[in-house]
Amino acid sequence: MSSKKYRNIKNGNIYEVIRDDVINCTNANDNQKMVLYRCDEYPDLLFVREKNEFNIKFMEI
Repeated sequence: MSSKKYRNIKNGNIYEVIRDDVINCTNANDNQKMVLYRCDEYPDLLFVREKNEFNIKFMEI
């Protein structure tokens, strides 16, 4: 998967999606689709967010 850049609609920060096919395997949310991403400003920090929520809060650039 090639990395794509997204802008957070609320704060304007730029993020790079590392994987958009991550699976949550916690008991409460087993098999939930997740996105793994990082902020351009802080490349050592990784974030994960539920895929539908990510699609609402971020815009591809």
